[in-house]
Amino acid sequence: MAQQRIGRIQWGDLEFGPGSRYHVTAIEGLDDLPDIRSEDMERPGQHGDYTGPDYTGPRVIQIGLGLRADSPDELRDLTLALRAATQPQRQPDALRLLDQDTLVYGKIRRRSIPYDAEHLWRTGTAALELYCADPYLYGLEERSEATAAYSPAAGRTYPSVRPRTYGAAGQSGRIAAVNRGDAAAYPVLRIDGPVANPSVEQVSNGAGLTVDATLADGEFLVIDTRTRAVLYMGTSPRRNWLRSGGTWPTLAPGYNEIAYRGSALPGSPGQQSLLTVTWRDTSL
Repeated sequence: MAQQRIGRIQWGDLEFGPGSRYHVTAIEGLDDLPDIRSEDMERPGQHGDYTGPDYTGPRVIQIGLGLRADSPDELRDLTLALRAATQPQRQPDALRLLDQDTLVYGKIRRRSIPYDAEHLWRTGTAALELYCADPYLYGLEERSEATAAYSPAAGRTYPSVRPRTYGAAGQSGRIAAVNRGDAAAYPVLRIDGPVANPSVEQVSNGAGLTVDATLADGEFLVIDTRTRAVLYMGTSPRRNWLRSGGTWPTLAPGYNEIAYRGSALPGSPGQQSLLTVTWRDTSL
């Protein structure tokens, strides 16, 4: 059930909010719309503009904390732990709002832990600023659906690079993917062989990709539609395998149908290729 209170927040190994020594006193930028980056152009010799699509800039989240300790030494320990957890970062990390089913990826860009001698015995305050180059708000649960390109064969075990939560089984060659957010989600597509020239189509809008390559049994290809990375065995770039003219599929809010097709390989009877689509509910 949705709730207005922020509740628990997790950053790395630290947890803020109810049940912790770090009380959340304020949060800004979470439900705000990030600044708009418009593509408007002036109408020469006329009033007004030609308006183009609007895109958002990065999201900036500010968090106020109250530190509550039982002694000055414990307060110092809380300060040092917070300082250690908010160092400059190479890559964004996940900030999880555990009771709001929300996840954002960001970097700590500002940290303030003022020294207040009047309340130094056991209380303190802190302020954090999180820069989210990716402005989207994601659901905590990673959703996955999988299908074979043909009628499933019993007894086949498919490899997995990480644990996944699978929804209800779809029809062979079709996946029903539901994005419960209010913005388009960018799925990760994993294709397991054996298969030749596999294709993935977003039936709802006709977007799709075709791979001009062959994957043997035990080989797989990972396609990240957000970063547009195409990785053979999850590590080796193979962007050149994509047939030109394709459109990167996304999952619109609500129901989406994904179709998976491919050609069987000679000498692999009863072994079928598998498409796994993984995404998170996405909002702005």
